[in-house]
Amino acid sequence: MALKAVSTDLPHKTEAGAVILGLADREAVETAAQAMVARLAAARPAHRIERLLVEAMAPRPVAELIVGIDRDPHFGPVLAIGAGGVFAELLGDVATLLLPAYADDVRTALLGLKVAALLAGFRGGPPGDIDAAVAAIVAIGEAALATPELLELDVNPLFVLPRSQGVIAVDALLVMAEDRSGTGENFR
Repeated sequence: MALKAVSTDLPHKTEAGAVILGLADREAVETAAQAMVARLAAARPAHRIERLLVEAMAPRPVAELIVGIDRDPHFGPVLAIGAGGVFAELLGDVATLLLPAYADDVRTALLGLKVAALLAGFRGGPPGDIDAAVAAIVAIGEAALATPELLELDVNPLFVLPRSQGVIAVDALLVMAEDRSGTGENFR
């Protein structure tokens, strides 16, 4: 199982120590949760932990992607696709498309990235489910177009599983415009 702290104050959970993977049972989850809460309270006392989330462990991916949406003041909604997980910042392997982005555009952008070598079955590894990745990325773009109050979205990582096994959005950050009551919403 995986344990994650949910907090709008922690946009990058891994660096904050707010993710623990590979927990075998309830006792391990409870012990890890107590240690995580104590560690985060000591290291980041101003950060509010809204809740803890326990999830099933995702299967090992062929590749990890980042899929992002941003609203450019001149061009409108923009879609970014790149190597995800810890490689998002390390490699800077990103393609940007204006929305709407169609399947052929997304596939071309995806296959132009360095991470495409992993998706093709690098060094005898299994090829990734590129069709599922393209479909998920197109759907994210369509959702952004249909949701004008969505200011920012980062799906990172989007696990690409072996061919015919799909994709899994392992984590996401959404930033919504202030609603009419003026409260605004950030979801993690």
